[in-house]
Amino acid sequence: MGADASLVDKLKAQRDRFIAFAFAGADVLMEVDQDGIIGFSTGAGEALYGLTDDDMIGHPLSEFVFPRDRKRFEDCILRLRNTSRLDHTPFTLMGSGGAVTRMRLSGIHLPHLKNTYHVVMSRIPPMASVEVERINGEVDHKGQFIDMVRHRLNEANRIGTDYTLTLFDLSGSNLSSLDGKAAQTFLSTMHTAMEECSVRGDSAGSLGGASFGLVHDDKVPLAEIHKRVSLVAERFADKTRGANIKMRSATLEMEDSSLSDDDIGKALGYIINNFVRDSGTFNMKSLVEGAQLAMSDTLTRVRNFRKMIKHEERLVFLFQPIVNVRTGAVLKYEAFSRIDNNGSLFTPNQIIPFATDVGLIGEFDLVTIKKALTLLRETGTVSTLAHISVNVSGHSLGNPAFYQTLMKMLEENRKVLGRLVLEITDAAQIFNLNEAKRLLARIRRLGTRISLDDFGTGGAAFELLRNLPVDFAKFDRDIIMDAADPKGRSVLKAMTSLCHDLGIVTVGECVEDAATLQNLSTVGIDYAQGYYFGKPAPDAAKRIKYFTEHIKQAGTAEPGLMTGS
Repeated sequence: MGADASLVDKLKAQRDRFIAFAFAGADVLMEVDQDGIIGFSTGAGEALYGLTDDDMIGHPLSEFVFPRDRKRFEDCILRLRNTSRLDHTPFTLMGSGGAVTRMRLSGIHLPHLKNTYHVVMSRIPPMASVEVERINGEVDHKGQFIDMVRHRLNEANRIGTDYTLTLFDLSGSNLSSLDGKAAQTFLSTMHTAMEECSVRGDSAGSLGGASFGLVHDDKVPLAEIHKRVSLVAERFADKTRGANIKMRSATLEMEDSSLSDDDIGKALGYIINNFVRDSGTFNMKSLVEGAQLAMSDTLTRVRNFRKMIKHEERLVFLFQPIVNVRTGAVLKYEAFSRIDNNGSLFTPNQIIPFATDVGLIGEFDLVTIKKALTLLRETGTVSTLAHISVNVSGHSLGNPAFYQTLMKMLEENRKVLGRLVLEITDAAQIFNLNEAKRLLARIRRLGTRISLDDFGTGGAAFELLRNLPVDFAKFDRDIIMDAADPKGRSVLKAMTSLCHDLGIVTVGECVEDAATLQNLSTVGIDYAQGYYFGKPAPDAAKRIKYFTEHIKQAGTAEPGLMTGS
């Protein structure tokens, strides 16, 4: 008995040492059972979840994990059960107020506690994880920051205090002259200085690119924040060749009972997007003033935009053929969206950026798809033999409400789905490729085909091709133009071969002459699209046409091909 008691005491001491050691470097310590149910919690849980430690007890820890990370969390709990240990695993935590926080989860299972597991969570500083998360495409830093500001705004209104939002532009810091390690050190040091000045020491973050922001109170005067940031800049002045830090600040006073939390979030997004685009012309002296101007402008434009897209007849399609390089046969027609507003047609570059900025791109994509399905069911505008392609933004794919509405819409139009192609634009903005892969696979099972637009641009192009289930890959204009040069042609040929190895049909866009079509044929691209075959037109898809004369002129026709249209 004495030996057993001694062993128990040693195990208890080991547990106590582990708890003390783990908690010293963490924000939250919990005990969970084998099903992940919380039995004990202490630390900064209330700040993260919005619930007290007592309120946490009895809840599954998975409830507070962001939906896209729940599978990873389940794997973590399984690994903890099987191996008795879990090392630092990143995931995203979701608070009751809607804010999200990147965390690292660690855990241990002590042998004398059969059904109890100790887990600790520690916050990941936003800039420390920027590079990893950019590669994995998992986190929208601007969106995270906006969510944090909204959470702090609600908090300020609740406790009756004032917070200040300060935005920073570090684009003048010559970071491009630094190697990766030095640049990361500079940004991490700057982030640490900002966090030290922020509310609770965790209210600073990236806005994208070289822009950052923090929420602070009157305990740290604005002049002191500027001084600390300037000291960091001076410290790195030699390495950054004279850093020129541009700083803008505004007071966060935005309580307005007539606005929903969602509208406030969109207004904040508009303000921050304007700062990121051009901090030099950003002249808002307070966030109250800025928010009133931005919200008034934004909400007016949102209302007008929704009015324009509410009535399906205002959405006009111009069709352009996508033609077989060797036979002249039409594969499909791409539908270019225009909005008819009192006789004036709004082009995509007048519509898409605004819709994306204010979070309406999903609504616009749904209206576009609905219009396409209507045309496929009816006769007159689109030939019953024609397939049409419509654009869907990568931003929309990350929106659960968009996806649910889309699936319902597709389910109700199964008879025509074999003639519909969804062309994914801004695919680099998809924040979770694994989730997008599952969604697109389900869409394909219904009969709709998937195309990847602007393939070849950005460092993530091949990662997208490897992960996403696509039928077509449309090469970006610049890559097609570069193929006029032998080196560029070799690159395009290699990319084309890769697509063919993966069973993906290739399309080259912006074909404006016979020489470009000949280049596409030389490297083995399957289809071409561009002004060479015709400008987008409302009646282009009314009947199927063969473009044999065009391919004959370009010298790409298959031997023995009959000419005619």
